Amino acid sequence: MLTNLTEKVNQAIAIKSTGKRSNKKDIYAAFGIEYAGGKIHNSLFGWMEPLLINGNDKLGKGVYTWSMLPTNEVFNININGTDYCVPGTCNCHCEGCYATTGRYNCDNVKEANAKKTILARFQLDWVRNAIIGQIIADGIKIIRIHAAGDFFGPEYIEAWKTICSVTPNTVYWTYTKNHDAENAFDGIDNINVVRSIIPGYGFNFGHCDYIIKVYHALKAIGKKVYICRCGIDKNQHCTNCHGCIENEVVLFVEHSTSYRAEKDPAYNELKQLIENQEK
Repeated sequence: MLTNLTEKVNQAIAIKSTGKRSNKKDIYAAFGIEYAGGKIHNSLFGWMEPLLINGNDKLGKGVYTWSMLPTNEVFNININGTDYCVPGTCNCHCEGCYATTGRYNCDNVKEANAKKTILARFQLDWVRNAIIGQIIADGIKIIRIHAAGDFFGPEYIEAWKTICSVTPNTVYWTYTKNHDAENAFDGIDNINVVRSIIPGYGFNFGHCDYIIKVYHALKAIGKKVYICRCGIDKNQHCTNCHGCIENEVVLFVEHSTSYRAEKDPAYNELKQLIENQEK
């Protein structure tokens, strides 16, 4: 199967190299995906936006994301007049999870992520092909897998391993609480999988004092660890940072509606630590 898919990738790259503005239709067609007017067609949901989303306020433009429904709860969502009960893709429901607040609670975002969750569960080959087609058609170089959601099963993990393997010029990173996914991508050089749960400590996000403690403890045992700057620097975007791509452990200051890092007594100490971590 991988050999056949690699042949399709080579065919799509050859089409891309012609430089024709109308070649997206032919690139998607190489993977059996119908494309027209900036949208792709699915047998269940009809015409829809391409599956990878280009950036947001935190990530910045040029960093594409793939999202599904988070947590382990069941979501009741109406899509195009049909009611769906869609289970989330995570194996837990974490207090303070950003993917359960803010824009992720907007109806349009929930519907989009519900569609992707349903398709990943029941039309996984179509999802895999549509993502590869979009990567080549749009020349995508950086992808964050799971701005929301997680690896929910072995077949789904295999689909992403295939995507990464046949697009070696695209860089991927992701976070996971699924132990089965932590080492599943070993040997694939263009993806970094970061544990969201750090053995012996807990989650890789939290208040300032927790992040300081975990950072120093992990550095003391030789771990390659990085604190994301976005938690304290609103002008920082993933487009000009490779911290999540290059480090074994990545720590995040909690960014939720109930916690403001700048009001934490340990904020200045953490800010200085972040400024000095790359020196």
